[in-house]
Amino acid sequence: MSTHGLFITGTDTGVGKTLATACLTALLTESGINAIPYKPVQSGGIATGAGLLAEDVLFYQDVCDLPHTQSQLCSYCLEPAFSPHLAARETGVHIDPARIRAQFHQLTRSHDVVLVEGAGGLAVPIAETDSGLYMTIDLVRELRLPLLLVTHAGLGTINHTVLTVEYARSHQLTIIGLLINRMPDVPTIMQQDNIRMIEKLTGIPVLGIIPELTDASPFGVRQAWSDLTRHIKIETILQKIKAE
Repeated sequence: MSTHGLFITGTDTGVGKTLATACLTALLTESGINAIPYKPVQSGGIATGAGLLAEDVLFYQDVCDLPHTQSQLCSYCLEPAFSPHLAARETGVHIDPARIRAQFHQLTRSHDVVLVEGAGGLAVPIAETDSGLYMTIDLVRELRLPLLLVTHAGLGTINHTVLTVEYARSHQLTIIGLLINRMPDVPTIMQQDNIRMIEKLTGIPVLGIIPELTDASPFGVRQAWSDLTRHIKIETILQKIKAE
């Protein structure tokens, strides 16, 4: 198949984009698709004697059993747990969008699907220069990728999800579907209705539900793999990726 891509974004930091990206990568691989995750910018890097470790990349490598090095899966790893533009400024790092684009296109030459995980949500600044701000939304447009939006079913999600969808649409971006993370085994009436309202208000289908995990470490994910992924419509997601 020719190379396709998908940009994984979320309604907020910590909503579960990394887990979703790892799950989709592994499920596509199980389906015979040569898929790879890519994290353009990681903030909150873990300082070690050997340098900074990108926590999200470590998660990909462990869950998906990837042989790739961090530098192959991440363009910039910054230590401060700030928005990328501020983390870069505080550490004297220049984030070059051209480098990100080049690394993405390099990955497309050797893989069927490249899953790009953003930092935070769509309105997060990646870099700040004298000429202005380079936003996550700018990167998505330049890579020409459809979006998968990771959200949750808890209180506040209707507003956050609808606003994210409208922001994407105002920039002429396509969202292929929603992925609901941290769903309890027995959802409350509010959580059930939140999902219903999100679909009704946005017109975007829920393509996956990931249950709440007692252990969200790579080990816990592997142990709960069957239950974790049974409600992810991976074939539908792949079809929608190919259609874009």
